[in-house]
Amino acid sequence: MNIVCVICSDLLVPSDDVFHTPCRHIFHFACVTQWLEGNFKFSLCTSKTCPQCREKTTLNKIHRIYFNFANSDNISEDTCSLQDKIDKLNFQLMMKEKDNKHYTEKINTVEKQNNELKKEVRKVESEISAKNSAIYALKEQIKYFQEQNLEAVGRKKEMCFEQLQKKIENYKNIQILLEASAEDVDQMISSTSNPNTLITYISVMKREMTIGLNKRRELRAKVRSLQQELTKVSMERNFLSEEHAKV
Repeated sequence: MNIVCVICSDLLVPSDDVFHTPCRHIFHFACVTQWLEGNFKFSLCTSKTCPQCREKTTLNKIHRIYFNFANSDNISEDTCSLQDKIDKLNFQLMMKEKDNKHYTEKINTVEKQNNELKKEVRKVESEISAKNSAIYALKEQIKYFQEQNLEAVGRKKEMCFEQLQKKIENYKNIQILLEASAEDVDQMISSTSNPNTLITYISVMKREMTIGLNKRRELRAKVRSLQQELTKVSMERNFLSEEHAKV
């Protein structure tokens, strides 16, 4: 004899907690409790009624019953019920296999994307490493050029200082040359062995001679002008003297 709980559609076995309502219908204790409390997921009734005949009942009116027949080994399910369960299980298995295939394909796709991303990461890391090496080489070159620049600036400053010292010495010698007597000038020229210094002395002397010649020309021109004015004044004076004598 097969006894089924109409709430969950499972067989009632002696090991289950089986309760009956006042109308003598039997159910699993958990099923009828959830039904009467309104928590059963398939319950469409909100009143305290029997799930089978809809007679009014409450939790206080249900009682436990015990089976006196043999255990579940002697209970056989009908072929339709078993086939239905097998079909349901096969359908669930097919859905699980389908889901498994879908997620397997998804995992493969994700793994491919992950491998591609790893390749991109390795490529970017390689490029970063190459750029870091180039940056390090450029920094070393910049450091070398800065050192060379500092050395060049130092040498340039030394050369400028030496040139300024030479110019100062030349200017001092030129000043002495301009202010000294002829004997001192001859002595300075004879004691100088540097051709550039001699050329400078000669250039200065030539410039001074040119300036002296120009001054002489100017003075001569002024003397001529003054002589002409003097002659003119003398002639006017003589003319005035003759007029005065006549008068």
